[in-house]
Amino acid sequence: MPLHKAHSICVARVLLLVVIVMSDMTNGGVQGPIEGYNTLEEMMMTTTDRAQAAMLLPTAPTVAYTHPKWLEPYFDPSTPRNVTALMGKNAYLSCRVRNLANKTVSWIRHRDIHILTVGSYTYTSDQRFQATHHQDTDDWTLQIKWAQKRDAGMYECQISTQPVRSYFVRLNVVVPTATILGGPDLHVDKGSTINLTCTVKFSPEPPAYIFWYHHEEVINYDSSRGGVSVITEKGDVTTSFLLIQNADLADSGKYSCAPSNADVASVRVHVLNGEHPEAMQTGSSGCQYNWLTIVLLLALVMSYSQQCTAALPPQLPGAAATAAAASESATATATSRKRCSAVASCRQAASHGNTQTQAQSQAKRHCHR
Repeated sequence: MPLHKAHSICVARVLLLVVIVMSDMTNGGVQGPIEGYNTLEEMMMTTTDRAQAAMLLPTAPTVAYTHPKWLEPYFDPSTPRNVTALMGKNAYLSCRVRNLANKTVSWIRHRDIHILTVGSYTYTSDQRFQATHHQDTDDWTLQIKWAQKRDAGMYECQISTQPVRSYFVRLNVVVPTATILGGPDLHVDKGSTINLTCTVKFSPEPPAYIFWYHHEEVINYDSSRGGVSVITEKGDVTTSFLLIQNADLADSGKYSCAPSNADVASVRVHVLNGEHPEAMQTGSSGCQYNWLTIVLLLALVMSYSQQCTAALPPQLPGAAATAAAASESATATATSRKRCSAVASCRQAASHGNTQTQAQSQAKRHCHR
C-alpha cells in the first residue's frame, strides 16, 4: 500500500475518534474508561448502537445494602465471666464491646430481670449500682458498692442490636472465715511450747493484719515474759502461727485470732501440771460402754453354762452323793492299809511325856520304818 494512502487512513481514524468523544461529552460525559474497550472496532461503535445493545441486555435485580459483619458490635471473649467480691467491699463487673458505633450497652440483673443501667444512666433506686465508661476504652463496667450476700448471682451485659446480643457474668460474694486448728480445746504440758495456728480462707485478698488476744487483751510480743512470737504467711489461704515457749499455768485460758477482714476465731488452752486430759473431760459415756460390755459377757457366760448343763445325761437322785461317799471310803481304806502296824505304839509312847523320851524316839523310828 502506498505510504500516502496509509497516512490518510490513520488520520481518518483519529478524526473519527475525536468525533465520538465529543459526542459522548455533549450527552452527559464520558461513560467509562477507554481501557474498558477490548478492540478498536468496539471502541469505534457509535453511541446509538451501544444504547440499542444495552436495551437488549438483561437487567440485574436491585439488592438491599447489607452492613458488613466485621463492622457489627461484638463482645471481647477474654472478658472474665466469673467475678469474686468481698462482702462489704466494691464489686466490678466488666463488659468489653468492640465496634459499638451508635448502639447502647445495658446491664440487667437476672435474679429479678431488673434493668440496672442503660449507657451511663442508672435505672434503679438502689444507688449502689453505677455504670462507668471511658471514651478511650471499650469497657462498660458495672460497679456495685458495698456488695452484700444477696447481690450474688448472674448479670447480663446487653447490646441494643436486632436481635439483642448478651454477655453473662456471674458474681460471687464471699465472707472470709477464720479458724484456729485443733479447737475448741487444746491441752499442753507445763514447760512445753503452745503452738496456735489460725487460717483465713475465702478471702480475695490477704488480711491487712491479724491480732492475737489472750483473755480479751491484745498479746504483747515484747512483754517481759518473753518467748512469745508470731509468724504470718500470706497467700490464697493466710496462716498465722502464735508460739508461746515454756508454757505456765498462767498461760491457760481463751485465745482469739482476729483478722482485719473476717470474724474472730477462739480456742481454749489448758496447761496441764502432770494431769491427764481425760481427767478434765466431763461425761460418763465411756463408763456406760464398759458396764454394757460386762453385762453382755455375763449373759453370754450364763447362756453357755445353761447349754452345757442341758447337754449332760440325767442322773438318779442321790447317785452323785453315793458315788462320792464310796470314793472317800475306798481312799480311807487304802490309806489305813498302808499305815505301819506300830502306829498304836507310837501314840502310846507319846502320851508318857518327857520321862519316856527314849522310848518315844525308838517308837517313832520304828513307826517311820
